[in-house]
Amino acid sequence: MFTELYAVTRRFFGLPAQEKSKVAQPTPEQVRGWSGAGSEGMAYSLGEETHADLKEKMDIGPVTGPTLGQPGAGPMAYPNLWPALPEFRTVWECYYQHMQRVGAELLALTAEGFGLSRQFFVPLFDAELSMLRALHFPPQPEPPLPHQFRAGIHTDYGAFTVVSAESTPGGLQVLEADGEWLEVNTTPATLVVLVGDLLAEWTGNHWPATLHRTANPPRSVAFENSRLAFAFYQHPNWDVEVAELSPFAGGAAHAPDDALVSGRHLAEKYVRQTTFGTSDPTV
Repeated sequence: MFTELYAVTRRFFGLPAQEKSKVAQPTPEQVRGWSGAGSEGMAYSLGEETHADLKEKMDIGPVTGPTLGQPGAGPMAYPNLWPALPEFRTVWECYYQHMQRVGAELLALTAEGFGLSRQFFVPLFDAELSMLRALHFPPQPEPPLPHQFRAGIHTDYGAFTVVSAESTPGGLQVLEADGEWLEVNTTPATLVVLVGDLLAEWTGNHWPATLHRTANPPRSVAFENSRLAFAFYQHPNWDVEVAELSPFAGGAAHAPDDALVSGRHLAEKYVRQTTFGTSDPTV
């Protein structure tokens, strides 16, 4: 599975920009399709000004279920955009569904570990807004600007993020409690699990959201070094109101008046990162 996924995706990113732009992301909040290098700044999702990230990306959402305008669909149930590349759609849909199964088991184990039913999260994800993203970090013939990274510091926005990535230099780093950056060893067949904003909220920050970034490669290898990574972002249904779970709230969980609404949180974060903090969500 991983061999085919990486091979077909590298073929896509190797196409001319004119060809990739046929499946370009339509609008800031419609996170589907291809975005070129410099199209977003991840640190803006935290309200931090930053230079554009040194990456390009390709995104899809759920491969089954209602799409925008159909009954039961949320405002972000946009259709996927598929390049005219043999096997691309088949391989990506297969991997997306595999990641859904992995994510569902992670949530079941989480609920069980906190004394809840293994099925607790199931109705909160039955029309999920999860996404699969490929990130291509190209070589850097020119030195990055000060404080510019392949992907700036950020947290992810949902429950769990499941990452697979090549082991080339210039990779994933997570921020430790003591303020030091920890290098994360990755391989295509190794899955790295990060905690997102909504899971941190559910656990009363018992599991804090993982602050992370993608570092630049050393200048000695930056001229020829590229990196390919995949991230499965696990997001609940659009209208889920996220509040502390009962083990952390001292009783039955209930959503306060100012509850964090899953879809609105997701839209706000996406628009910030793709407009460099200049626009508000429009969905």
